[in-house]
Amino acid sequence: MWQCNYEKEPFDMRLFVLLCIRRFWVVLAGTLTGLALTGGIYYLKNVTFGGVIPYTMDSKYYLEYAVDPSDQQTFSYFASYTWNDFLKSEDMVAGMLDSLNIPMTAQELKNSFEAELVSDLRICYIHTTARDPETVREIDRVAGEAIMAVGERQKELLTVSLMDRGTPRLATPDLRTLRACILGAALGFFFTLFGLGLWMMLEERVHMPGTLAGRYGIPVAGYVSPGGEASKELESQLDYLLRGKADIGVTAVDGELDTGGMVKLLKPLRGEREYTAIPSLYQAPEAGDALRGKEGILLLVRADRDRGKAIEEILRRLRQLDIEVDAMILAEADRRLIRQYLACDIAQRGRRMGKEDK
Repeated sequence: MWQCNYEKEPFDMRLFVLLCIRRFWVVLAGTLTGLALTGGIYYLKNVTFGGVIPYTMDSKYYLEYAVDPSDQQTFSYFASYTWNDFLKSEDMVAGMLDSLNIPMTAQELKNSFEAELVSDLRICYIHTTARDPETVREIDRVAGEAIMAVGERQKELLTVSLMDRGTPRLATPDLRTLRACILGAALGFFFTLFGLGLWMMLEERVHMPGTLAGRYGIPVAGYVSPGGEASKELESQLDYLLRGKADIGVTAVDGELDTGGMVKLLKPLRGEREYTAIPSLYQAPEAGDALRGKEGILLLVRADRDRGKAIEEILRRLRQLDIEVDAMILAEADRRLIRQYLACDIAQRGRRMGKEDK
């Protein structure tokens, strides 16, 4: 009596890795697609449709702080945040707008420059950004006048002097196209692997004889490759599993599988048995009568083709007809994949035994 144990079957990571290697082109295509989509969208958004590149200019001012007469210690230095508060206060911005030779709103003016203390708290940088060189120069001029005014107004400062004034230049955009491409490739790789894993679980296709036997609880005699090469154990396993039975019916899950060709392959095997090809119940529902008349039943499952639900359904129909499957064969199996899968297991056992010997 067969029993499906698919819900208890763990995810086979080794098989998944081997299948991903064999489907390398899918993984590569998914990775490149993620790279192209993410990198392309980023490039279009920030470069192609990023707008006009603005001009920028930097001026540098030296701040000399006064001494507190109460303790003869230098007053505390103002931080960048404080300088921006001074320069962007309402009265200061109003004076800067009156001095400007170009029309501009208060908010536009505030957004066009920034005060920054990079490393030395006595050196303040005024970083100005605008759409054209003339506007940049004008904003830098009034911002310079404003910082000088702050120096005259605040008791903590003795003097504010200009150290260096730059010239307008095109701003270097902060583009991270390479990072976007790397992120897109990583996301494409991850989602491709996730999709392959999900597809593998939903399709429930069988690639290994052991998986087939463990999932449905029916002995698997062995496998046959697409070229008709039988696994070494197939003959001895059939001899044991079909012992005492001479008239064997050979049927398949997939009606398109060449059961007649499989019968020709089985006939030369040892044992006085007669193998008869019988259509799949999917192909010919009346085939149940022919199967019931056989002493033994051999079910063929196509590797990487027959889905789990199709196998379950054919076994359900056979059980309802009181037909017991004696053994299964994994047909059109990937011989190389099976060898690679088992080779990993053999290598692990060899290392384990070597450690135990030590």
